[in-house]
Amino acid sequence: MDLIICILILTGSMFFLIASLGLIRFKDLFSRMHATTKATSFGILLILIGVSLSFDLVSVYIKGALIIVFIYITAPLAAHAIAKSSDELKDNDLK
Repeated sequence: MDLIICILILTGSMFFLIASLGLIRFKDLFSRMHATTKATSFGILLILIGVSLSFDLVSVYIKGALIIVFIYITAPLAAHAIAKSSDELKDNDLK
């Protein structure tokens, strides 16, 4: 069981590393947002599953599930708000 927990947490951490590299490597805002929202959402999912399995308590499972739902609801909304404000700034610069 400990091996599965370690694999989940390390894989989640690798997704965070990939998201960080995407922030550095990609040039435009939309590519950077795609790298951060997708990779970090999946990374936090894997890390929370690993932590929940590590503690093996019902309260930790519930809190982990609530955090995952919160992240999966708010990450796309935040990315949409940033993209919309970027488009509005570009429109104002063209006028």
